[in-house]
Amino acid sequence: MTKVILLSALLGLAVSCGKPSEKIPLYSIKAGALPSFVNDKAMPQNPNLSIDKNLVNNEYPIEIALYNDNRFYYNLPNLGSGKGTWSHKNGKLELKAKRTLFDMHIDALATDVDGKELAIQFTDRFGPNTLRMLNINLE
Repeated sequence: MTKVILLSALLGLAVSCGKPSEKIPLYSIKAGALPSFVNDKAMPQNPNLSIDKNLVNNEYPIEIALYNDNRFYYNLPNLGSGKGTWSHKNGKLELKAKRTLFDMHIDALATDVDGKELAIQFTDRFGPNTLRMLNINLE
């Protein structure tokens, strides 16, 4: 019984010492802001994230490139890459893709009033998550 109590106390301490989640302010994305992060071309057969505009979070890690034909390419270094579709509805971007093990649903919202910086929201095996994204290869 003492071992169970000690183990529970240590587990509680470990959980409480975790990094507190950052509260990220979220705003609607206006249609006029889309050219800031949407590539002005249809998605190529083999997207090149070294030259195309893309959104990146290296800590998670995830890379997303949006194209003007409402398709997107994603790369999850831990899970692989793929393609999906996106739409701009109700002030947010809705990204959807089918994967073998799960369907991907990501919402993107602005983190600034001008809509130039984005964060994505999704749920993974650890629960709900919000990540700030960096805009890469902007013109």
